[in-house]
Order: sequence, then structure tokens, then C-alpha cells
Amino acid sequence: MIFKILMLLLVVAGLVYWIKQPRRIQPASPYQPVRPRRPVFIALCIAAAISVVASLLTALLWMGGVAGGVTGGGYHGEADFLLPVSGSLLALGTACAVGAFLKRRG
Repeated sequence: MIFKILMLLLVVAGLVYWIKQPRRIQPASPYQPVRPRRPVFIALCIAAAISVVASLLTALLWMGGVAGGVTGGGYHGEADFLLPVSGSLLALGTACAVGAFLKRRG
């Protein structure tokens, strides 16, 4: 389910990037030329944001599952897989953020 949500967010981010492309200016135009876009930097920023948000959501789902056992709901380890998924997404988001920072710097 989380994979489907991430794929939908990726498609939406791609569409927004595709729609917001700068217009090409004709050589005889009096306007200033548009600065070149940096698609890798933008993609890394979007990936970092999506990964961190997904990590927080999976951590909240895991905490909600564990809280059911604390309050007497009888937790039997059904949501144990969510914590490593959350950690992996957080590591991926951090790696993308560091990559975006390095791309921005040069």
C-alpha cells in the first residue's frame, strides 16, 4: 500500500515538474534568458521530501499498532515490519537530502 502511495506521489511530482517547465525564449526576444533548470537537484529534493513524509507515516502506523497492545488490545506483533520500513525510508530521505545539498553546492 505504501509503495502505491509513493508511486502516485512520484507521478504527481513528475507531472508538476513537466507542467512547470520554463518557456524557451526566442533569440531576438528582449527578455533575459531563462536560467537552466537542474532536474537532478529538483528530483533529489522531491525524493527526500516524499521519503521523509512516508517514513513519518509508517512510524505513526507502527506506533498506533503497538499502542493497541499497551492499552489492552492484545498486540501480537502484526506491525513489526513497519519499523524497519520506516528506518529505511528515513535513511533514503537523508541520502537524497545530502545528495541535493551536494548538487546545490556545485
